[in-house]
Amino acid sequence: MVKYSMCSRTRGRGFRMFRKKKLLTIAVIAVVVGLVGMGTVVATKKNNEGKGMGVSTVEIKKQNIESHIQATGKIQSMDKRDIVSDVEEKMEKMYVKKGDIVEKGQILMELEKTHINYKIKEANMKLDIAYKTLEQLKSDLNVSLKNTEIKYNDAKINHERNEKLYAARGLSKVEYDKSKDELDTAHNDYALIKEKYGNGEDGRDILKEKKEIELLKVQIGRLEDDYKKHTIRSPIRGTIVDTKISESGIVESHIPLMFIQDVDNLEIVTDINEYDAGKVDVGYEVEIKGDAFEDKSYDGVIKYVGPFAKEVQTGQGKENVVEIKVDIKNIDKYLKPGFSAKLDILTRKKENALVVPYETIFTKRDGSEVVFTVIDGKVQENTIKTGIESDLEVEIIGDTIKESDQVIMNPTENIKVGEEVNIGGEM
Repeated sequence: MVKYSMCSRTRGRGFRMFRKKKLLTIAVIAVVVGLVGMGTVVATKKNNEGKGMGVSTVEIKKQNIESHIQATGKIQSMDKRDIVSDVEEKMEKMYVKKGDIVEKGQILMELEKTHINYKIKEANMKLDIAYKTLEQLKSDLNVSLKNTEIKYNDAKINHERNEKLYAARGLSKVEYDKSKDELDTAHNDYALIKEKYGNGEDGRDILKEKKEIELLKVQIGRLEDDYKKHTIRSPIRGTIVDTKISESGIVESHIPLMFIQDVDNLEIVTDINEYDAGKVDVGYEVEIKGDAFEDKSYDGVIKYVGPFAKEVQTGQGKENVVEIKVDIKNIDKYLKPGFSAKLDILTRKKENALVVPYETIFTKRDGSEVVFTVIDGKVQENTIKTGIESDLEVEIIGDTIKESDQVIMNPTENIKVGEEVNIGGEM
């Protein structure tokens, strides 16, 4: 037992000495590693300081660039008509129904013509009577002229005979004067009626009858126009999109009876905000897409730009917009009035432009724009002007830039001209 105890103590002291040596070794290693690490950090820092600030760059590209404006509009018929009647009458016959395609001038419906036919017949009868009355008046006037002429000639012959008798003292002065008075009266009557007949002043009754004839002609003309209005025709080629009356119904004047749209000639109407309005003009090309025809696209061209802006209410408040209309070139059966359409308007394009991302442009406090290029490891400032803008890139124009130049991304005020930088390093 004593031997066992002595061995246990001896082993305990040796184990404690071993632990101390081991801990010391670990501590030494830790110190060495720490010193090496500090040396590495210092060396890396010195190396990075020698290379300058780290920057990220992109190359200036020479490529084609386009500027586009997006808008949403509605497909509409270029020609749509409300069919109305100018007369009130009972419907007699309907020849078309909703969905039918009709040609220009095609009969759509007939209205009852009984009343209008009666009015036309009555007016024509009155006109015939008026013509006959006028002819009778003219005949009576002619007879009166003939009778007056005969009476004048008889008075003239009688007076010439009495002149001879009076000269031969075969006729008294009283009888001679009476003969002279009768001749004068007959002459005056004949001259008056001849003048009226020759100048067309055919008497009050004839003039009145002529006016009556003219009024009847006008009335008949209007009735004939009304008769034509009892047959309602299509003013355009198109499709019947809706009807508002059935056969045997009563047609009221100027109330829409049906609606026709020309589905072969379509256009898109939309509004663009005032900021973009100055970028578009008549003749600009448009690509047309839509949810209803998502697998197809159509070509279009702007044909109308509104001459003034109008204020509209939007989800964000009030906005000034300008109306534009787009002509669709390759219309087919898949396009229908009422569909919504997405418009991609090409506003500008250029070939072989110098192009960079927007993130390379730096705007100085005076409002001028610059890009910073890296030449031989040093920063160079280049004054530029921006040109055509696409969604992600912009054209830059300047005297000191060229294709393949390295341009600094996301520049800040900390960048100094002439400063050495490390491309690809941390900023």
